[in-house]
Amino acid sequence: MKALTGIKVIDFSKWLPGQYCGMVLGDFGADVIKVETPTGDDTRRFFPEALPGMSYWHLALNRNKRGITADIKTEGGRKLLLRLLSEADVFLEGFRPGYLARYGLDYATVREINPQLVYCSITGFGQTGSYRHKPAHDLNVIGLAGLNSLDDVGSACVSEVQIAALGSSMNAVSGILLALLARERTGEGQAVDINLYNTSLSLQTTGISSLWGCKATGCQPFGRTAHYYNIYRTQDGRYLSVGTIEPKFWRRLCEILDCEELIERQHDFEHGNELQERLAAVFQTKTQAEWLALIGEEEFCVTPVCSLEEALNSELTQQSEMLAQKQEDIGTLQYVKPAIRLSDMPGSIERRAPLLGEHTAEVLTELGYTEPEIMKLKETGAI
Repeated sequence: MKALTGIKVIDFSKWLPGQYCGMVLGDFGADVIKVETPTGDDTRRFFPEALPGMSYWHLALNRNKRGITADIKTEGGRKLLLRLLSEADVFLEGFRPGYLARYGLDYATVREINPQLVYCSITGFGQTGSYRHKPAHDLNVIGLAGLNSLDDVGSACVSEVQIAALGSSMNAVSGILLALLARERTGEGQAVDINLYNTSLSLQTTGISSLWGCKATGCQPFGRTAHYYNIYRTQDGRYLSVGTIEPKFWRRLCEILDCEELIERQHDFEHGNELQERLAAVFQTKTQAEWLALIGEEEFCVTPVCSLEEALNSELTQQSEMLAQKQEDIGTLQYVKPAIRLSDMPGSIERRAPLLGEHTAEVLTELGYTEPEIMKLKETGAI
């Protein structure tokens, strides 16, 4: 028994936000049925591929799911999906607003056949507004939302972590669970509307509040970074993360850097650039290893900036027990385990990601389709 045992999720998403959300629900016991077109999701063919049609992205994001194919542009495919939704608890989709309505699969229509369904939509810009039909990926959205503005860093970096997409995934998980909890009280499902742009704004709650506060009080905004909360380059081209927010940590940093005269200037934001330049020059006088040796075992918020390879091989990651390896029928697969830890009903990885349409016959049989009916769907291109 797991936390979501007995919950059936129809995952009709094609990209990272929905796939990650479905993965989390599957990790905690939901029966997640991944629905793809007969040609498969584009993420199946992302580089690198473990084998044809099974990229490492697909293997990571679609574990603990069963996979079927259905072409909603055909009558048989539409009827199949509606039949699935009539028995489901959750529908997860990531299409632009209006697309599913063309095929009678919008919330208002589906609600008529299953009023208990939680219908979760993840879009770029929401269901309304002038941007609702615009295409966009994570990088576009966070740029529009000011999340990666270059006000005080001066150079650009494309992160491997899709902040808005993954933030939307977790918002979708939360929204779905809230709606399921509400259903326990009301007996009714509801629509859950998640979008990447709103997520990007919500992730900046503290920054936005600080900006408003400075405007209200007339103080000078100090940008995204401060001299005491920044990343500094060392002599050997490595970096240190300096998070000395607390006065005791700032004081200790100044002592280690032989800059005691700066101790009383922690909140001197008027000369923030000057202070950053001063600290940057000092950090350039020693290697990363030399600075870390000076810090030693002190409880102190100065840490190395690690490469991903270094992080995976670190003692910290080993202690986290976040990595797993399983022998599957297609070979040995490595996984990042669920980050949410429940004491009594923990998440786990029970099955690999599905081959394209691997469970179509199995799921259709559960729905009551006969073998001749399944063959007819294949012949008409519905599956």
